[in-house]
Amino acid sequence: MNILAIDTSTKILSIAVKTDESYEERLIDGHFSHSEDLLHEIKEMCARALIALKDLDILICTKGPGSFTGLRVGMATLKGIRSASGAKLVSIPTLSAMINTVKAISDLPVLAVMDAKKKRYYIRLEDKENVIVSDIDANAEDIKSELSSFCKILVVGDYEKIKEDLKKAAPSVLFVHDPKNTGNISKSLIELGLRQLEEEGEDEIGMGPVYIRKSDAEVSLEKRIKEGF
Repeated sequence: MNILAIDTSTKILSIAVKTDESYEERLIDGHFSHSEDLLHEIKEMCARALIALKDLDILICTKGPGSFTGLRVGMATLKGIRSASGAKLVSIPTLSAMINTVKAISDLPVLAVMDAKKKRYYIRLEDKENVIVSDIDANAEDIKSELSSFCKILVVGDYEKIKEDLKKAAPSVLFVHDPKNTGNISKSLIELGLRQLEEEGEDEIGMGPVYIRKSDAEVSLEKRIKEGF
C-alpha cells in the first residue's frame, strides 16, 4: 500500500510517502501558492520512494484550520491526483493531527495552538479521554476556565507567540513546551488518516477545507456590501 500525506496549513510544507518497503519525509520552508509547485515536490518524494503518482493508494492531507491559500492548494492538488489515479482521499483536522504527534509520549492534557494573526489563535485542548475545547478561533482569555481546570498542560504549535497570554489567563497552570517532543505531523496524519478511512470511509467529492474564520477578502467584501446599502 502506497500512502501520501501532506500538511499545507502553515508556511512549513510537510510531505511524506509511505510504501510497504520504505518511508520518506521532507519539510520545506516556504509558501506554495500554486498546485504546480506542490505537485513538483510530491513527484520528487514519490521518485525517492521509487513509485509514481499513479501508484498511490491513499492520499491524506490537513483540512484546516490554517493558511487559506495553503489548505486550498493542498486539497485541490490531492483531488487532482485522486481523479487521475483512483486513490482514496482523507482529510484530517490540523489541530487534531498536531495533538496526535505527542499523545503517545505524554499523559498530560495537550493544547494545540496556531497563530491566526490579529492577536487571535486557532486552539484545541484535549486530555487523554476527552476534547475539552474543540477547534475555535480565540485568545487565551477566552478559554481561561478550561485551562485553569488543569495543573499542567503540554503546548504544541506556536507556543512562543501565546505563552505570555497563557500565563496571564491561567497563572496557576504550568505550561510546558519542548520542540524536541513535537513529532512530525506527516506521521500523525498517516495514523489518523488510516483510522478515519477504516471507520468512516474516504472524503466525499465535494469536501473542502475548514477555515473556522472568514478570509480577509470575505470580510472586506461583506464590509463593502454593507456600506453600499
